[in-house]
Amino acid sequence: MSSNEKMSMADLMENLREELTCFICLDYFSSPVTTECGHSFCLMCLLKSWEEHNTPLSCPECWRTLAAPHFQANERLGRLASIGRQLRTQVLQNEDEQSSCGRMLGASKVFSDDEQSVVNFSTQSHGLNRAYFSSEAEKQHKEKLQDIIPLLWKKKKEAQVILNHEKERVILCKEETKTCKQVVKSEYMKMHQFLKEEEQLQLQLLEKEEKENMKKLRENEIHLTQQVRHLSKMIGWIESTCQNSTLESFEEVQGAMDRCESLLLQCPETTITQLSLCRVTGMREMLRKFSTDVTLDPSTANAYLVLSDDLKSVRYGGTRQQLPDNPERFDQSATVLGAQLFTCGRHYWEVEVGKKTEWEVGICKDSVNRKGNLPKPPGDLFSLIGLKIGDDYSLWVSSPLKGQHVREPVHKVGVFLDYESGHIAFYNVTDESLIYSFPSASFHEALRPIFSPCLPNEGTNTDPLIICHV
Repeated sequence: MSSNEKMSMADLMENLREELTCFICLDYFSSPVTTECGHSFCLMCLLKSWEEHNTPLSCPECWRTLAAPHFQANERLGRLASIGRQLRTQVLQNEDEQSSCGRMLGASKVFSDDEQSVVNFSTQSHGLNRAYFSSEAEKQHKEKLQDIIPLLWKKKKEAQVILNHEKERVILCKEETKTCKQVVKSEYMKMHQFLKEEEQLQLQLLEKEEKENMKKLRENEIHLTQQVRHLSKMIGWIESTCQNSTLESFEEVQGAMDRCESLLLQCPETTITQLSLCRVTGMREMLRKFSTDVTLDPSTANAYLVLSDDLKSVRYGGTRQQLPDNPERFDQSATVLGAQLFTCGRHYWEVEVGKKTEWEVGICKDSVNRKGNLPKPPGDLFSLIGLKIGDDYSLWVSSPLKGQHVREPVHKVGVFLDYESGHIAFYNVTDESLIYSFPSASFHEALRPIFSPCLPNEGTNTDPLIICHV
């Protein structure tokens, strides 16, 4: 294969990689989804981007404002990305087998055999041998250094973006801690005075974790600032060197290439921060006083859902059943409502989600739209969504969409409603901890429980959702 053909193959491979790369993580697509503006991203990258920027929701690539967090799974693009990754790996392996030196030698080699004829050596002070280039060799090496500048600029841009993001997260960290403190106070207000000491212990723990998180963020900010400074210095040196009429010695050029390689290998990373679970002593015993017997309403169930005889569990059946398309029935969303309508009082029930990789439980207005699969307007749905992709497990709440990563999967969810005070909250029954508490709202119509076992996801999400006896 000629050098022109090799260059053509490299260009094709690079073009293919760019088409199959997520704009956010700059890696091959993983579980890609496509927004309403036509741009595609990894599912987790898009959700994290929306979580971090909160409102208004917008496309991370074109910045178009989106009316709602609506996207479609793009399985074909995911398969193409997987094929592209494998193809790139195979091509690189073949090139390594054909060249014993590999691409690293080609990248680090400064002089070719042809160039040796245009390089003159002379003895300088301190006994060092310096190489001075002819005009042709000088031109070629300037081109090599010029090729590195875009890579350095790209790396600097990546580091600067993360640095700016880390500075924003310093404020966000304080806000999250403040919000968590308010939640702790709100939960303990439901209990008797003797719990005040435990409340204070919880607040002290959060303050300690805030200091630890702030320390991590500050340290990483310093590290990223240094990385940006080194990249700027190297860019300036190369640009200045390339503008001079005569290049420096071979040793200095080689040293600059080595330092560039070292800088390009450094990967800027974001800081991982954590807050403790909001455990409340006696939580479940208190909530059980408001236990409500919840059952499923068959007239609302999607035709693909299979309900148990006692109307306490639901699973995705895989085959469409011959059921009437009544107005109450969900026609596209794998969803079913509870039979109970709530217009007053306090109510609590628990749902076993087991080892499912995707599920949704919560509360919605009785008037919620049952047709189509468009996102529900804010205030129509208050739900908790569990999502597991690989080893990454996260929980999301709707209206507005907001997520948080959790260390361990949730196996049983408690749902609490106080109609008069406009309070809705979700609990991890196993840990007896609060998952999320919605801001107080004002309800003016009947509310109902809502459940979705979601799609089977290639056989990994076939378990049912089960309403437990509390």
